[in-house]
Amino acid sequence: MGNRLSKIYTRTGDGGTTGLADGSRVEKTSTRVEAMGAVDELNSTIGLLMTESLSDDIRAILEG
Repeated sequence: MGNRLSKIYTRTGDGGTTGLADGSRVEKTSTRVEAMGAVDELNSTIGLLMTESLSDDIRAILEG
């Protein structure tokens, strides 16, 4: 069994912003962060669907 992470420190505090890959910081409530979360959820759902038995047409669309 793995180790439980009870405390995680990011060294940037929580001033209501989050860091992006390019080094910039944006508000956690920004539409950009919301959009990235929505895309991440969609990608997870597609991955889950890919584990199911699908018709060739639907599988091709999801893999496209």
